[in-house]
Amino acid sequence: MHNTPPPHNCNELITEISLLLDGELDRHSENILLEEIKKCATCTQYYSNHAAYKKHVSQKFTRMCCGDHIKEELKAKIRGL
Repeated sequence: MHNTPPPHNCNELITEISLLLDGELDRHSENILLEEIKKCATCTQYYSNHAAYKKHVSQKFTRMCCGDHIKEELKAKIRGL
């Protein structure tokens, strides 16, 4: 019995690439996925484009924190639901 990996499917990798870019994969899964991406020009391009887009968006937005009074008011409203 052979332990052959499933055939490459770009559409299935799109979800995995999103998880990779969001930092939601463990190191082992990341490494396997990166190796699979390298095998395919389409997946490499998709990964590169989305990584660049994610970087661009993150540079345009900054996290802003509301004051403690707003946090407490919001928590109180949530508790009252």
